[in-house]
Amino acid sequence: MNSYFLPSSLNNKPTFTVFILCAYLLQVAYLQQVQTCHNVTLHAVLTDLKKIKSCSKIDASLYTAEMTDIECKASVMNCFILEMDVIFYESKYGSDKKFTNHVHNVLKNIRSVPVKNQSNKTSTCQKCETFGEKKCTEFIKRFEDFIKQFYAELKANEKC
Repeated sequence: MNSYFLPSSLNNKPTFTVFILCAYLLQVAYLQQVQTCHNVTLHAVLTDLKKIKSCSKIDASLYTAEMTDIECKASVMNCFILEMDVIFYESKYGSDKKFTNHVHNVLKNIRSVPVKNQSNKTSTCQKCETFGEKKCTEFIKRFEDFIKQFYAELKANEKC
């Protein structure tokens, strides 16, 4: 029985094939679980964004990123996160704890979703400070649109 699990047993073609097949299936199952987890997280972000849509209590102009280049997805996401940090900072000084909690949830959840650029050419991506400034409500609307687009892409890739 002990000799069955020794590395020398991998010299046997059927055993090696079964080993590789099992490893592949475990990897596929893990990737599907991670993708489902990200879908749930993005759905939670959208839910919290809807609850903070009317952020009239925050009197700040925020750099509002736009997706002009598909290769800059991670850079755009980072810009939204940085500006959400501003909203979180501003909200801590208000009296609406629910609002602050929703903003905190957005930040916590969105930071757990990895966003990959299509290439490594992030130096060509627009800096956050070069985007136009918008009121908080417009910023939240644009962020929500970006997340919906990202969520749709993730769902589309899930069906493959």
